[in-house]
Amino acid sequence: MSEKKEIDYPDLTWLGTIIGPHGVRGELKVYPLTDDPDFYCNSLKSFLRENVQGFDTINIKSLKIHKGIWILKCKECGDRNLAESWKKSRLLVNDDNLRPLDDDEVFLHQIRGAVVFDSREKSLGEVVEIIETGAGHVYTVQQPNGEEFLVPSSGNIVQFFDSQNKKLVIDLIPGLMAVSYTHLTLPTKRIV
Repeated sequence: MSEKKEIDYPDLTWLGTIIGPHGVRGELKVYPLTDDPDFYCNSLKSFLRENVQGFDTINIKSLKIHKGIWILKCKECGDRNLAESWKKSRLLVNDDNLRPLDDDEVFLHQIRGAVVFDSREKSLGEVVEIIETGAGHVYTVQQPNGEEFLVPSSGNIVQFFDSQNKKLVIDLIPGLMAVSYTHLTLPTKRIV
C-alpha cells in the first residue's frame, strides 16, 4: 500500500486537517496544527482545501473551538454528506495570514527538512519527523547512512535554528547518537 506524501508548498502552511462532519448542516471538525488556535478563530477569513485538482477556497462563516477542535462553518459545505467527503483534507493558509512570531519563535513546518549540525559545524543529518510530546517536541534526525536518532527540543541540546538556511545546530551531548531508536528493543515484561 502506498503512503500519500504531503506536499510542502513554499508560501502556504498546513494549519489544520478536517477530521469529519459536525452535525447535519455541513459543519466540519478540524484538528488544528497550531499552538494558538484562538488567534486564527478571530483573524482568518478563508482556508485553502487541498484536493487532487489543486485547491478550493473555503470561505469561513464561523470558526470556533470546542474541546480542542475547531468547528468550521463555511459557505461551500452545506450538508453532512459533503462534509464527510472532505474528511482527511488538509487546510492551508497563505503564510501572510500566519500569526506574527516573536524573535525566539519558529513554525514547526520550517524545521522539517532542516540539516542538523553539531556546534563544530559537522553535518549530522536531516530532520525527517517532528514528534509532539507533553514536554515539548522531539526531532527525528536521519543520518546519511539511514540510521536515525532523536533530539529533544527542550533543555539545552538545540542551540539555534536558522530558518533562512534551514539549519539546526545542536549540542551533541555524549550518548545522543549512540542508540538508534530504529534498533531499540523494548522489554516485554513490565518493570515495577
